Amino acid sequence: MNPTIGWILTQTTLFFKKHSLESARLEAELLLSHVLGLDRLRLYTDHDRPLNSGEINKYKEVISQRLSGKPLAYITGEKQFLNWDFYVTPDVLVPRPETEILIEMVLEFTKDWDEGQILDLGTGSGVVALSLAHYLPTYQIDAVDISPAAIGVAKENAMRQQLNERVAFYSGDLFAALPVEKQGSYTGIVSNPPYIPSEVIPSLSKEVRAEPHTALDGGMKGMEIINRIIESAGKYLIPGGFLALEHGYDQFSLIKEAATKAGFSKVYSYKDYSNLPRVAICQ
Repeated sequence: MNPTIGWILTQTTLFFKKHSLESARLEAELLLSHVLGLDRLRLYTDHDRPLNSGEINKYKEVISQRLSGKPLAYITGEKQFLNWDFYVTPDVLVPRPETEILIEMVLEFTKDWDEGQILDLGTGSGVVALSLAHYLPTYQIDAVDISPAAIGVAKENAMRQQLNERVAFYSGDLFAALPVEKQGSYTGIVSNPPYIPSEVIPSLSKEVRAEPHTALDGGMKGMEIINRIIESAGKYLIPGGFLALEHGYDQFSLIKEAATKAGFSKVYSYKDYSNLPRVAICQ
């Protein structure tokens, strides 16, 4: 007799725990939901249902992929961020909870403007740009990424969330991707840029190293892309506009120094859920 959904979930959870996988039960459920095309609740209502040999083999295959270091989101093709499910591929970073802080602070700094324009640099899967489009319905959102493949993923998410008329996408290197008339037009510029120092990349977990290096590697001290953004941001902001940056826990002092040099008069720091500096707002 073939194993049931309930039995195989229990065994897979134990197996994942042996391999020190965090959230072992949750991952076992998400992978099986993906294989069976069911939501997680159905795994419990149908827990006595036997799996056929094809389903078992497919489940074994995704378990093997997961233990090899392939991120869960790349296997299932989706990741939840805030209130929405986003399509993801190995061409983009997997969205992380820390980036929610970035969204929260942008919303705080836009509350004094009834309408405006926001620029998202390094949009990846589009989670920042599209979340802001949901929360700021009177704003036009522009999103840039150097990777055409990432832009393709972001556009797919925009279409799925019916935001493709509210968000414009540009493929290119930071501000160079934008038309010249965009200078001086943005209420805010937001970015979750590559900020991991190059020398740290080889020591990252194999799961993180499976993500696109161009979206992780921030060069010397992790500051190369951040510095380039800070240097040029002023030309693209309206008077009183702001630049919001996600960054490494030890980079705020470098960001404050660069922002002050670039002409920003105020630089604020905000902490993440681990109480570490994670977002800088330059105004």
